[in-house]
Parts: sequence; structure tokens; C-alpha cells
Amino acid sequence: MEQTREAFEVIGLAVESMTDRVAEIAGAVQQISAESQRAEGGISEVAAVAEQSSASAEQVSASTQETSASTQEIASSAAELARTAEQLDQLVRRFKVTA
Repeated sequence: MEQTREAFEVIGLAVESMTDRVAEIAGAVQQISAESQRAEGGISEVAAVAEQSSASAEQVSASTQETSASTQEIASSAAELARTAEQLDQLVRRFKVTA
């Protein structure tokens, strides 16, 4: 009878030890889960910032293209105006004004 009682005590202690260990493991799993969720949130934030940066870069690119096109139009208009001014100057030189 004494041996049975001692065996049950040993079993009880082993079960108690395993219960404590399982509780520790469960706590660690919860921590890992919480950290994973935080990491997922961080990754989502980084992805959102990357998308915004990409959209901003596309807007800058579009603005640059528009500016380049406008600059080319201005240069073309300036060249045409210069040609017109030269033609006008040649026409005005034909006439002599006397005072």
C-alpha cells in the first residue's frame, strides 16, 4: 500500500510538473502569436507606405512629363516668335522714314 501511495505521489508530481510546463508553453505560444500580429501590422504599414510612395513617384513622373512637354511648346513658340520678329524687322527695314 505504501508503494502505491508513493507511486501516486510521484505520478502527481510529474503531472503537476507537466501542467506547469504546458502552461509555460501556452504562454510562449500566446506571446509568439501577439508578436506575429504586431509584425503583420508593421508589414501592412510598410506596404501602405510603399504604395503611397509609388503613387507619389508616378505623380512626379507625370508632372515631369507635363513640364517637359510644356517646355518644348514654349521653346517652339519662342522660336516661331523669333522668326516672326525677324520677318517683321526685314519688312520694316524696307521703308525709310524721313523727318
